[in-house]
This record gives sequence, C-alpha cells and structure tokens, in this order.
Amino acid sequence: MVEAARRHGMRTHLDGARLLNAAVASGVPADEHARGFDSVTLCLTKGLGCPVGALVAGDRAFIADARRYKHMFGGAMRQAGIIAAAGLYALEHNIDRLAEDHTNAKILARGLSEIPGILIDVAHVETNMVFFDVAGTGITATEAVERLLAHGVRMGASSRTRIRAVTHLDVTQSDVERAVDIARDVLGKTRIPPVRGRAETPGAE
Repeated sequence: MVEAARRHGMRTHLDGARLLNAAVASGVPADEHARGFDSVTLCLTKGLGCPVGALVAGDRAFIADARRYKHMFGGAMRQAGIIAAAGLYALEHNIDRLAEDHTNAKILARGLSEIPGILIDVAHVETNMVFFDVAGTGITATEAVERLLAHGVRMGASSRTRIRAVTHLDVTQSDVERAVDIARDVLGKTRIPPVRGRAETPGAE
C-alpha cells in the first residue's frame, strides 16, 4: 500500500488507534508497523487506560501544520499537564499488560463458543476484540445486548445479529468468566423455531 502511494505521489498516514495492541499481539515493534508511513497517530485511551488523549507523529513540517490546524479548529487546551501525566504513565506501565486483555478476550471467545446458537471463530481472536453472531439463538443482536446489559454485561450490536465485545484495563478474568455465565443463562435458552412442515423427531434436541 505504501509503495503504491509513493508511485502516485501520495502521502500515507497510519491510524494507530490499536497500534500497540497489534504490536503486543504480533511481537513486531510498533515502529516496524509504522515504518514507511509519513505520519501516525497513537491513542492513549482504550487499552492503555487514559481518560483522554492521543499523539500524532510526523516530520517537522507536518507537525507544524498539525499544531496550527489544531488551534484553528478549537483543539487547543490549557493546563493540560494532568492529561499528559496520565499519558506518560500509560506509556510506561500499560503497554505490556495489553497481553492480559488479549488473553481475557480468548477466554471470552472460548466460553461464548460453547453456548448453543452462538457462532464465533475463536482462532480469529488475536487481540482484545471479540465478534460473534447470535442468529442461531433466534434473537437479534440488539435484543441480546439488552438482555446482557440488564445483568451488568455491556457489549455492542454491530449488525442485526453480530455483536462486538471488548476486554480492557478494567475487565478482569473473573469479570470475563462471569460474563460467559450470564451469556449462557440469558442467550443460551433461546433457539430458532423449527421450520414449518419439517419432520421432527419427538424428543430430539
């Protein structure tokens, strides 16, 4: 992609919202992932645990323009040291621990895969995001997340039957195990009704 952009005289930017997750999961340093790009952003929230904040890197001319446009569009902040302090703490303490989020996501995926009606590719879960389909339960993703939320588990519907779950700094392994138990209880009891006219074996599940 970078080579194609270069051939056409285009500059490239790497959206680094999940750059460190990719680096931890792959074992490839973040600077290697960003090699060849003209600019890159790095989100300090999400897995790193900051309440707010992001970084942008590029050459001097790019940063000068970025700083000017930031002020023009109202992005300037005063007394932002407390936010910078949180960002420094996150970079110094919370990068390696992203691996815990990835492990918890795999635990969640394996648990969900055992619930009848839920379709999930466990092998595809590499970082802290888990996507699964609830079509086989006979309810929509919106209905499923509402049931889960009523029991204290927050996930998001990304399509009619697809759900996204994310593990992060504030989610422990015991939280994940509890979420699986709740999902089994509130989602595992529903099924798609038999197709009319289809022969059914009495007593068969």
